[in-house]
Amino acid sequence: MKKNYFIILVLLMINQLSFSLSCVYRGYKKENNKVYYVEKRRNETEKEIKEADYDTFEIIESEPYYRLLAKDKIYVYYQGEKIENVNSKTFEIIKENLPPDKGPWKYGCGSSGYIIEDKGKQYELKEIF
Repeated sequence: MKKNYFIILVLLMINQLSFSLSCVYRGYKKENNKVYYVEKRRNETEKEIKEADYDTFEIIESEPYYRLLAKDKIYVYYQGEKIENVNSKTFEIIKENLPPDKGPWKYGCGSSGYIIEDKGKQYELKEIF
């Protein structure tokens, strides 16, 4: 009987590991007075965000670990791209769309996004892979 439980546990762990390996880190980093958007897949890609103000750049943390939304003194950024016509001082996050819980440990990985509002206009931000 213990052997059957052990086999089931191992299979669940392998399933979770394979799922976890399919996830990629996406987010921002600040280094050497520059701001970058980073995606870690098989090859890490780093894109410098030239218009970002290093001193005021702020990553908007998300649950559980997504770092797709950021702002500086003027602009709002999503996945490394400046969102046109949205002011960093006046926008509000209306809703955060998290990926669904997956696996026995409720570890979510996948598409996430936001609905934000600025000056009465709403914007839906959807993650692009």
